[in-house]
This record gives sequence, C-alpha cells and structure tokens, in this order.
Amino acid sequence: ARQLAEALGERLIGMAQAINSGEMHYTLGEGETVGWVFPTYSWGPAPIAVAFARKVEIEGFASHTYSYMVTTCGDDIALSAQMWRSEMAKRGMHCNMAMSVQMPNNYILLPGFDVDAKELEVKKRNAAVPRIAQVVAAIESRSACDDVVRGSMPWLKSKVVYPMFRRYAMSDSGFASQKPLCNGCGKCVKVCPNANISLSSDGVPEWHGNCAMCLSCIHRCPMRAIQYGKQTQKKGRYHF
Repeated sequence: ARQLAEALGERLIGMAQAINSGEMHYTLGEGETVGWVFPTYSWGPAPIAVAFARKVEIEGFASHTYSYMVTTCGDDIALSAQMWRSEMAKRGMHCNMAMSVQMPNNYILLPGFDVDAKELEVKKRNAAVPRIAQVVAAIESRSACDDVVRGSMPWLKSKVVYPMFRRYAMSDSGFASQKPLCNGCGKCVKVCPNANISLSSDGVPEWHGNCAMCLSCIHRCPMRAIQYGKQTQKKGRYHF
C-alpha cells in the first residue's frame, strides 16, 4: 500500500487506524482514485477491510471514479475479488480492477499450516517487486481487467472455508506469553493494528478480544515468547 501510494502520488489511509480513531469520512480530490489494499484471509477479504468498507463515507465517489483492489495472498485468493465487489455494491460503489500479489505464508495457527520454506519465501519476495510494478502500471493505464490467482476449488474455499474461518478462527483466546521468555519489551503492543494488546502490571501481554488475527504479535516477538495454544511452538516465524 505504501509503495503504491508513493508511486502514484496518492494519500495513504490505514484502515485499522481509521476504525480505531473513528475518522471514517473522506472527500476525493479531482481525479483521485480509490484503491483498496488488504491481505487475503482464508480465501476471502480481510475482515478488518470489510468492516472499514461497510462504515467509510467517501464524498465525491462517482461513476467515473477509478477504483481498484489489490490483495496479498500466500498462494491464491479464490473468489475474493467477487466478494469485494459485492461489498462495494452494497455501498453504491464499484471496483474496476482486481490484482493479487503473492507473498510468504504467515498463517500458523491451525494444524497443517506453517510459514514457507526459506527458499520459497525469498522467491516470493523477489517476485513481488516486479509484480508491484505491474500493479502500478495497470492502475496508471486505468485497466478494467482482473489479474488474480483464483486457484483450485474457489467456490469451496470462499463460500465454505472462509465463513467458517471468520466464525470459528478469529478468537485471540489462544494467545499467551511464556513468562520465562517474555522480557516485557512491548513490541507486541506496538505492532497490533487494533490496539488489542496491553502489558499487565508484571509486564506480560494481555489480549482483549478485538483481534484482527494478523499475527503480527506472534511473528514479531523477538523472544518467541508468544504462542497460540500448542499449535505454534514448533512452527516458524516470518516478518518482512
């Protein structure tokens, strides 16, 4: 999102920060585009992006406004583009173009899910550089074509797995910090987009039920002190 804003000379608005601050009204300048940039969560749009889209007020958004979505994903996005357009339609808005950018996997909370092997991680990161350049070029040309990786069984992933993930796998109740390892540095507090973590009186992080499930806390902990039940103890960590 930062790279796109810099390349296009557009302003950057953090969705989580906007929700937390209550600043949900924006006015478009002449010729300004609207780009929605968010990660794919279990083959659907990130819930925090959906929450923002349902509340935001964009004055000046009209039929001629160029609007697009860019979503990062570990492998594929299934029907995320169609789902996003459905959210846009509910607000009387549109989305002209959708593009996906593969990035290293970082979901590690369920059995069978782990970070990518180092070789694949590096390969994805390197490929993302020219891919972002392609995204910029497509936006500048006002492309109206989708360029996404839907993957196999997209309907099953987006219509069955995604709703189940949102309903049953968005709880922060499994997070805990191991006191012998935790040094009370507060890194987890700083990186949480929802301000959902605080340090207790003895310096141990506590979660408060408003989790974005971005996993920043567990991946950014310098001591590997944060775990999610027993699922993550032997799994890798990743941050760019």
